[in-house]
Amino acid sequence: MKINTRNEYDKLKSIIVGRPEYANWPIGDVFFDNMISISSFTEGTLDRGAVPIWVIQEAKEDMMNFIDLLNEQGVAVYRPEITDFTKTISDDRGVRSQFHSYSARDLLLSLPNMMIECPTPYLSRQNETEAYHYIRYQAIQDGVRWIKAPRAKMEPAECKVIGGRIRLTERYPVFDAANIMKVNDKLLYLVSATANEIGADWLQSIVGNEFEVVKWKGVYAFSHIDSTLAMLNKDTILCNAKRVNDHNLPDFMKDMKKIYVQDMAERTYHKFPYASKWIGMNVLSVDPETIFVDPIQTDLISKLKENKFKVIESPLRQSRTLGGGFHCITCDLERECE
Repeated sequence: MKINTRNEYDKLKSIIVGRPEYANWPIGDVFFDNMISISSFTEGTLDRGAVPIWVIQEAKEDMMNFIDLLNEQGVAVYRPEITDFTKTISDDRGVRSQFHSYSARDLLLSLPNMMIECPTPYLSRQNETEAYHYIRYQAIQDGVRWIKAPRAKMEPAECKVIGGRIRLTERYPVFDAANIMKVNDKLLYLVSATANEIGADWLQSIVGNEFEVVKWKGVYAFSHIDSTLAMLNKDTILCNAKRVNDHNLPDFMKDMKKIYVQDMAERTYHKFPYASKWIGMNVLSVDPETIFVDPIQTDLISKLKENKFKVIESPLRQSRTLGGGFHCITCDLERECE
């Protein structure tokens, strides 16, 4: 198995697509609890425990349709092993239930001949990468450098809620792979509730001189980068206009072509939206001209077509319930770098 990606848009050859099976809203995870506590949703709270079967089934149907479309584009698809995330685990970090492997992007950072299991702040997800053990073994057998970051302890003092935001300490590295956008020789690293600055420093020590880790601060404090910014090709970025402007973009992106998105169509959700409507801009590029988009995002699709992109429409009806669009639910393994 080859792992070789330097950006988000070169021709895709192979990819991981996550699974919704046994998705579960965890207990015993202080970081998860804090994230739910600061949600702007006021019409209810998240019921903990197993996600309803009908939600999982609907997500499975949409993901299988997505996989069929990827196959039609010549993309090889790998999946994590089916794992029962409703089971409770106990270790030195306490007793907790687990989460899901729906969002494959969150914990795995693929680079040239390297995969990094990232130091997620979610205690409920720290064992999740075991669902990828067959992928891990295949990659290692083929010479891939597979690195597991030190796990974050995540005691309550490490992730306090201050002023309606989670503040991480800088005691040890914390970040999700979904905080990072690959831009050829740069790794744009969003400092937020799910990624601290020492995490960027640790990542720089691992990738060495091959990449420059660029810290992006003061833009979006809540979570991941891929509902804020998307790299569509070497010259074009898709920007969330509510968070991004010409002034707060990283310097190396300021001369790129920007497609600003003012709003998103809102997917329905089951009881509680784990993702905001901005999950609609969570797109996946198959190559520099071709992009997967949810068909309800008609305004976004029109803008992309106006800019000469080919759009493949595929629904993700539970993207807000489970918290993941096309970029979230995938981890690109190999792209044909220019």
